Amino acid sequence: MPPEQDYHGWRYLNVAVRDQTTGEIIGYRIHFYRKTDDWYDETRYDSHEIKAGRRVPAPHFHLKLATPYKDRDRGERELREVIDRILPALREITG
Repeated sequence: MPPEQDYHGWRYLNVAVRDQTTGEIIGYRIHFYRKTDDWYDETRYDSHEIKAGRRVPAPHFHLKLATPYKDRDRGERELREVIDRILPALREITG
């Protein structure tokens, strides 16, 4: 898979961290983003987080809709679009 692809108007980067000795994947980050009107929306899935200065397994999901102020209905429609389009792709990539 190329390092950056387009997914229905969203761009994504799929980053894997590999063990230098075995080549085994030990962590990953999948980052979807799109630029709209000079603002960035992003959705990110991380397999690890930092606790007490150490990387520990902790799959978690980030969502940031940073586009300019919107009415409630438009914001809700965009959030549903993110969920409907991005989450299935995350399942496929991490599956």
